[in-house]
Amino acid sequence: MNGIPLHTQRLVERLLQNYCDRICPPSARHTVLLGFSLAWDRATVHELQRLFGIPGTGQPVELAQFRYRAASNEWRLFYADEHGRWRRYPRRGATHSFVELLREFDADPAGLFWGRINGKSLRWCSPRGRCADCDLRYCQVLGVAEPAGNSLESTSAVRRLTSAST
Repeated sequence: MNGIPLHTQRLVERLLQNYCDRICPPSARHTVLLGFSLAWDRATVHELQRLFGIPGTGQPVELAQFRYRAASNEWRLFYADEHGRWRRYPRRGATHSFVELLREFDADPAGLFWGRINGKSLRWCSPRGRCADCDLRYCQVLGVAEPAGNSLESTSAVRRLTSAST
């Protein structure tokens, strides 16, 4: 068996569904729609761009691909180059943790995933970066923060957790 094991597939599906549903700020959900697809040994994240501005239509623009190698039980992260070919992400090698690669994809320090979509980053809700509410929601999606109220203490704790994990 070379594909993603069923239990791992279910976990990845849940993580990606939570990421796509909740990572975009509520104010941008009408313009930004993220989705994903699962195949035999890979998961692909895409943005669904409207066709001719018509609501309910869309064309997927692939952003990232997470590939699983059953022989080594490892995940690798890939990005699409300017010709649409998948290239291995240079800043991160193979890892056993899918969540680590999801964090790297979201942070995108090399600007290979988000920076080229309509000339601006989709992962931030304001030009100054991710707001405290989005930061808390993001950490809850990835399971590094407990669901909590939007108090200053919980936001500080989330930032400490996020900083420590990267």
